[in-house]
Amino acid sequence: MKLNYYIYSLIAGVLLMFSACTPDEYEMGGKTFTPEDLAEGVAYTVTHDANNPNIVYLKSLLGPEFTPLWEHPQGRSQEAEVTLQIAFEGTYEVTFGVETRGGVVYGAPTTFTIDNFCADFVTDELWTMLTGGVGSSKTWIYDNGSYGLASGDLSYGDPAANPGWGWNNFTSNWDPAAGEGACGTADWASYMTFDLNGNSNYSYYNAATGTTQTGLFSMNTSDHTITFTNADLMHPDNWTERKGDWRRDFRIITLTENQLRIGYLRIPGGWGGEWLEVFNYVSKEYADNYEAPAVEVYPTLPSDWRDYVEPKTNRIITYVLDERTPYDWCNPDGTLKNVTSTPAEGISGLELTLNSRESTYTVSAPGYDDIEGSYSLSSDGIYTFSAGLPEVTLSADGRAVFKLGDDNALRIMQIALDDYSGGLSDLWLGGVEQDAFGHRYQYMGYHFIPKPEGEAVERFTASLHYFNSGWSYTPASADVYITGDGTYTFLIEGADSDPYGVYLDVQGILGDYPNVDIVITDIQVDGNSVAFDDSVIERGEGDGDNTARRYIVNPWNDATAGDASQYAFTSSIEVTIQVTMDTGTPFITPAE
Repeated sequence: MKLNYYIYSLIAGVLLMFSACTPDEYEMGGKTFTPEDLAEGVAYTVTHDANNPNIVYLKSLLGPEFTPLWEHPQGRSQEAEVTLQIAFEGTYEVTFGVETRGGVVYGAPTTFTIDNFCADFVTDELWTMLTGGVGSSKTWIYDNGSYGLASGDLSYGDPAANPGWGWNNFTSNWDPAAGEGACGTADWASYMTFDLNGNSNYSYYNAATGTTQTGLFSMNTSDHTITFTNADLMHPDNWTERKGDWRRDFRIITLTENQLRIGYLRIPGGWGGEWLEVFNYVSKEYADNYEAPAVEVYPTLPSDWRDYVEPKTNRIITYVLDERTPYDWCNPDGTLKNVTSTPAEGISGLELTLNSRESTYTVSAPGYDDIEGSYSLSSDGIYTFSAGLPEVTLSADGRAVFKLGDDNALRIMQIALDDYSGGLSDLWLGGVEQDAFGHRYQYMGYHFIPKPEGEAVERFTASLHYFNSGWSYTPASADVYITGDGTYTFLIEGADSDPYGVYLDVQGILGDYPNVDIVITDIQVDGNSVAFDDSVIERGEGDGDNTARRYIVNPWNDATAGDASQYAFTSSIEVTIQVTMDTGTPFITPAE
């Protein structure tokens, strides 16, 4: 019985102890606050620093079991104690709230006053970069991707890939180009201005609506956050629903003299889930004076160029200067400038022999000792020569000189292939020429052709062409090679019902054979011969140098233009010619 008494007494004591503690636990963890409970002096204090009144301390008077929620001039905070550094005089507002089991409760806002300007708080370089400095202003516009900074006005980031995102700590998963981000056509003319003229002033001109918002801004240079009062962060109107409040909860991602990037966490909606979005801005002054750097261009070679310059079936190739066009100046992209210049005598004897198996070379030129050495050829088509090259004057006026370029190398400007053999027919090498500032501005180009082995087969490329009254050209015939006296046939396949011009060209033949004749012996349209008079089909010179042309239908010649209708075709046009290389009579009748 005595034992039972002690057990009952113990149980009663424990129950009494628990019942006594319960009200206190309730008060600490479950109390329901009203806005009146969260007043200044009751739930928190706002005090000025004794030595610098521009420093303001916010302090929660509630216990550590409650999470304070501050809304203050420099943003939002959840710390028990917050220090504000406010540069400009004025009246400012603080709102204090707390999280409870029943939800978030805020008290009525309270105000405090700053009486004097404190320049120390706005001398940080971030203030200067954003505003231009005390007494100045700075205007920012959307980045349209053409200023060498961001690719457009907006960047996206995956929150999961950006823990602790913020100042110089943001990784985008998509940087859309201008036109793919947030801005519409009208938005690009919008701008926002920050200044430190008597206060931290802010204005935002919305070009889409023609309206201007004005207010203040506050920047925390430690946390790299920015807050606005009475005005929104500049953003397109069609973006407004993506954020509940466009005046706070922003992080500065990047701020330099020329670039400003401000980010936030968007809310879920029809545009997708919660995501990081960053607006990209540029200084208007920077944008107005921006000059895109010159794009360096270089010769572009076909992907298989090396197979022709160093063919596996012919390891040793000797090149000679082309007699017709031995040299020319080239643009940085390798195209010819077509500069007219008289060649010096004897330059056709200049030879360059390359042994691609041994990577060796020999240069021979009349009046010069042979130079031998090794060479290398880069993936960009740049030759370097171990023993250099002779300096050989190529033009009568002395301007064109065969030598290494200013970079002690020669670069392949362009190559051409022989349609007949499939091998290399032309090799343009260029030595870079620099201006007085050391900038590459052109090349001195040297036109080499492979030296024939044995007796060369002479041939001239010929083709048949057709165009209609809309100047639309049907694909020309396949090339036909004129190698001497004989009969040659050309075929165009396709269809066109509106013939306007038909002509046949033989390229370069008049240079060596000015007395050639090309007689048209047969013309068939869709397999049927048509009537024509060869004597009225004019003989003239085509577009290329020394090109012989027969204009079967010439829209500017009444003798053949009237026959155009008979050359409408549904499957093919076939022309047969008879070539005589030397008739003793010029192909083109000299003018009297």
